[in-house]
Formats: sequence, structure tokens, C-alpha cells
Amino acid sequence: MSLENQKTLETYSTIGAQKYLENNTKRDPKHASEKRKILAKNIGDAFSSLPTGAKVLEVGAADGDNSKILESLGFDVTASDIAPAFLEACKKNGLKTIKFNLLEDEFPADLSGLFAWRVFVHFTHEDVLLALSRAYNALLPGGRFMFNVIDRATHNVTEEIVDFSGDYNIGAGRYYAYYDRDEIVEMAAKAGFRIIKDWHEHGGHNDWFCFVLEK
Repeated sequence: MSLENQKTLETYSTIGAQKYLENNTKRDPKHASEKRKILAKNIGDAFSSLPTGAKVLEVGAADGDNSKILESLGFDVTASDIAPAFLEACKKNGLKTIKFNLLEDEFPADLSGLFAWRVFVHFTHEDVLLALSRAYNALLPGGRFMFNVIDRATHNVTEEIVDFSGDYNIGAGRYYAYYDRDEIVEMAAKAGFRIIKDWHEHGGHNDWFCFVLEK
């Protein structure tokens, strides 16, 4: 794990997670609902090949709302994070939880699905390749991995320490990395994955490349 990612984890484990959860309560309900519907459809499509009851792990689950989407699809879902405040929020959301670092910790057994939304934003190039390789090794054959990265074209730098305004402001800067699509395609192939689907999404501060990979 890179020093950049380690410092970011420390930020979320202290003040960051609680501030993020507070920001969630201030978001426009209509806009949040529309975004959730789009994400729910994409999640459903991404994991449609998995059987009911398949084990799925969300990495960086935050409040657990995305894990609830996965759970509604009939999967055996575990929500993971490194910040105590996030794990507590997931428990209050009725979810099974584990403290888990994608770059270091041992994966649960018999995983068919992995979901990491807005997690790779804090990963260096080396972190991303490590995460993809570890994910590939952890998944059962036919397993799916859905994640996203920030499009570099929306920024003038490849990486920076920043605290975005609005919904993403947590009162402390943390490491962000930005990627070209081809970089992720190359790393996914190097890890052994094949790309099932990828698409581009427009956001507020950022545009995103989204991927569904299969082992």
C-alpha cells in the first residue's frame, strides 16, 4: 500500500468518515434518488450472471446504501470499510460488516462478486494494479468486479492532494489520482480479467470511467 493511500485511510478513520456521513444528510433527496436508480440498474446488469445467494463484498462501503442494493438482488453481501464510523453506519443499515483493506487484508472465502465504488480514486497506479491482481485471485471463476476511476481529462494533473467542495468536502485534503481509460484496460488485462462492460459517466467535480470485469 502506498504512503498516499495510507494517509488517506488515516483521514477517513478520524474526521473524514463522520463528515462524509453528515454531508449525506444534506444532499438533495430527488437528485440522490435519481443517481441511486441509475447506479442500481448498472449494479443489476453487472452482477446479473451471478446466482442468487452468491457472496459479494463491497469495498469502501461508507454508509452501506450500495450494499443494500446488492442485497436486494438476492446476494449474500458483506459491507467492508476501514473507518469505524462507516462500519457503524453499515451495521445500522442492517448489513454484515468487516474491517477490510483491499490492498492488504485477506479476502473472505468463496467470493463471486466485488464492488468498489469511488474507492480507486485514492489509489496510485501501483495501488490499482495491486488491487486488481488481488481481486482476481480472490474471486471464483466467473466472478465479477465492478469499480470506477476518475477521468483524467477533467483535471489538469494526474494526481493531487485536495479537499473538494460541496458533497465531497470533509475538512481535510486527501490523495486523488486520475486515469485514462486505456491505463485501466491495460492493468485489468495484466491482472487476468476480461472486460465485460465499460462506460463513461458525467459528474459534478469529476467524470468517471466505470468498469465491469470478469475472472
